[in-house]
Amino acid sequence: MWNESSVGLGGGFLDESVSGAQTGGKKGAQSNDRSIVPVLIKQITSTTGDLQIAGKTVNTLTFVGIVRHIEQETTKISYHIQDDTDTLTAMMWLEADKNSIEDIQINTYVRVHGLIRDQNNQRHILILRIYPLEDLNELTCHFVEVIYFMLKFSRPAEESAMPDMLMSDNTMSGMSPEQKTVLEIIRSANDAECGIEKRDILTKLSKHIISRLDEILEFLLCEGHIYTTSSEDFFKAT
Repeated sequence: MWNESSVGLGGGFLDESVSGAQTGGKKGAQSNDRSIVPVLIKQITSTTGDLQIAGKTVNTLTFVGIVRHIEQETTKISYHIQDDTDTLTAMMWLEADKNSIEDIQINTYVRVHGLIRDQNNQRHILILRIYPLEDLNELTCHFVEVIYFMLKFSRPAEESAMPDMLMSDNTMSGMSPEQKTVLEIIRSANDAECGIEKRDILTKLSKHIISRLDEILEFLLCEGHIYTTSSEDFFKAT
């Protein structure tokens, strides 16, 4: 879901040496936390200092919003981005040898991956990557991810420590073996930003289940065990 390996950031941002430098060189477990956390803009603008969400310090984050204003200078571009909760400025430094940048237009939805920065008592985002949304279903997907993250990390430690298998027993009660198999395959890909594609599910199934996949997916969708993300062919487990 929000693992950096699924985002495909370029420019060496995933190197530990660079990550440490950009988070202020903090040491310890937090400096090695390389996950990208989904957030709403209000969560960024309503706090000072380190951003804490569900008890977790957020270093690298991702959010979705609509571009309301663009300011381009020789060395940087600033985007004023708004979601349903608030507005903030996201800034990208331009590299001298970079011939082109992503074509971002005013009044279009974008996804941003970045780092929190404070300057002159104002909070902004240093952009690691920004790109326009090709499918507005990603808006819904993002809001679900924000809620999922807060619920997941707000659980009591004892509950969080329970094996996933024990937690899934009640969820799978009454399911057929084939339905359980498909649900487990989808769950195994939940860390991917948009889940798992239908064609990838097919490669993991036994031949006798393949012909029933559409029926099984429809059952899981109707029962609320899974949901579609970037398109009708991508799925995540709830």
